[in-house]
Amino acid sequence: MKSLIALVFAMSMMVPVAAHASWGVIAVDDQVGEKDPAYGVGGGDSKAKATQNAMKFCKEASGTKCDVAVTYEKCGAYASSRKYSGTGTASTAQEAKKKALSDCNNASCRVLIADCN
Repeated sequence: MKSLIALVFAMSMMVPVAAHASWGVIAVDDQVGEKDPAYGVGGGDSKAKATQNAMKFCKEASGTKCDVAVTYEKCGAYASSRKYSGTGTASTAQEAKKKALSDCNNASCRVLIADCN
């Protein structure tokens, strides 16, 4: 029995990393207005599944015009000032946040959401 468990473990270690890759998507309803945009974060084994999940969660958060803001394999972030917005992707949440703020390019921008797979 121990040899069977060892064999199964060894075989699982041989699976290519790409087989474990997952996607993340941040969808937002960023209509200009007085309140922060509704958003949803979704993950999945494909871009399509992650998008489907993010759109579902955005709509559940009262979003009426949700669109995909950013798609990522590692980390993604969305920054907003209610008038301007920006996105970033990187290997860490901190770097994705910095990129989103830079992309937003307005002093009143703040990171609304950041997520890593």
